[in-house]
Amino acid sequence: MRKNLQQRKAELERQKIAIMGKEKALKETERRERTKKLIEIGGLVAKAGIDTLDINALYGALLSIKEKINKAEILGEWSQKGASAFARGGNEEGGVPLVVQFNEKPSEEARSAIRALGLKWNAIRQEWQGIANLEDVESVVKQHSGNVVSMAS
Repeated sequence: MRKNLQQRKAELERQKIAIMGKEKALKETERRERTKKLIEIGGLVAKAGIDTLDINALYGALLSIKEKINKAEILGEWSQKGASAFARGGNEEGGVPLVVQFNEKPSEEARSAIRALGLKWNAIRQEWQGIANLEDVESVVKQHSGNVVSMAS
């Protein structure tokens, strides 16, 4: 009888350890999913072109959004606007895919202006790329002796 009780205790201990292992795996999965969601949110902030805002301004903007969420009609409007922007490749202003190249490194002023227009530096190809308004980019790039190529078909 005593041995049977010890065997049951040992089995319960094994089950407890197995449950703890499953719980640890579940917590790890939850952590990975949360991390993925946070990365996606950061990507959306960048895609919306507001990643250059001061951290206080960005946080204030997000708090303003939170205040408006209680109004059901605004969520529908936002969903429609977001779906439309994704359908256009995330391009809110209707721009085109562009590549900008310079013969020599442009000034910090030029680089800031190009970033503000939504283009990103591709270190591998050594060029600026992105979706933006062609005329706006051309006006900035020509001031700094660069070349703009539209990738639109």
